[in-house]
Amino acid sequence: MDAQERVSVDWRRLQALARAIFLGAGLPDGEAQIIADSLVAANLAGVHSHGVTRISDYLERMERGLVTRATRIDVVRETATTALLDANNGWGQVASQRAVEVVVEKARDFGSAWVGVSNSNHYGTAAYWTSRIASEGMVGISSTNASPVMAPFGARRASLGTNPISIAVPSGSGAPVILDMATSIQARGKIILAAKNGEPIPEGWAITRDGRPTTDPREALEGSMLPAAGPKGSGLAIMLDVLTGVLTGARFGLGVPRMYEDPEPQQLGHIFAAINVEAMMSLGEFRARMSEKERETRESPPAEGFDRVLMPGDVELEKEEAHRSSGLPLSKGVYEELLSTARRYGVSRRLDELRTM
Repeated sequence: MDAQERVSVDWRRLQALARAIFLGAGLPDGEAQIIADSLVAANLAGVHSHGVTRISDYLERMERGLVTRATRIDVVRETATTALLDANNGWGQVASQRAVEVVVEKARDFGSAWVGVSNSNHYGTAAYWTSRIASEGMVGISSTNASPVMAPFGARRASLGTNPISIAVPSGSGAPVILDMATSIQARGKIILAAKNGEPIPEGWAITRDGRPTTDPREALEGSMLPAAGPKGSGLAIMLDVLTGVLTGARFGLGVPRMYEDPEPQQLGHIFAAINVEAMMSLGEFRARMSEKERETRESPPAEGFDRVLMPGDVELEKEEAHRSSGLPLSKGVYEELLSTARRYGVSRRLDELRTM
């Protein structure tokens, strides 16, 4: 992001503004806070494609009747170690918050648990949810399916979402170690953000509608994403669609409407798992063993062209620490869109206080 096109904002004020916008749009207070927290957390981690840039998109879908204003969550099925929740076309973050609470409670009592969510919407970053599970002294796993924007390996037609997978574990340092990856070469949200900012994308991320490589994000959005590592990313995306879509009763594959193009509720599926570390060993022992694992990875001699070796999530954690202390960068386009959305919902006071630089 070019420094001349960047606006630095205070993350707390950004979070308060996001919450105020959702409240202005008529969401219940608790739901507005959950969604605002999750979006700003993405910005803090440097995952701007899943941050406040989504606010206007979310609310446009709500105004078109594609997402309910308030979320009602029903328990469809439940056992001691599993549950299936119906979000009733409510907010993905709100349903996910409840799913995390349920999966942690069950894993605390029985050692491990799985909770699925159906009939839901975009839930933000998978890492946001697994980090919450890890903060309870557990291994957290989560995935969600998405609209079909990626062609399976060897196919000409997109029938897969960029279905992400996240795994988070407690660590010796206190901050969890978190893997969060899309099954595409790059998350589609980054292409959407590039299109908003008028920036090109690297070649190899996507192909046009007729199968040609492209660096134009708008052509890419009309075409298909490419799976990471060819058949490996493709196979993983397929199996995650099975777990999040087929298994939960949600839409899957070609049946998932596109978030921006199709005027239908998406009815997405999510899955959450928790493994209580105490079911295997004491949490203290696990943290000590994790410290050894982290040390042996980070102290590995870097190969030519690399300065250091990282654990999953190191980059995001460093960005979060920097953004909390010195300001959170937003592109000028996203900043102006955010303020326009705020005014549309009657939130016009103290907007200038967002800026830190």
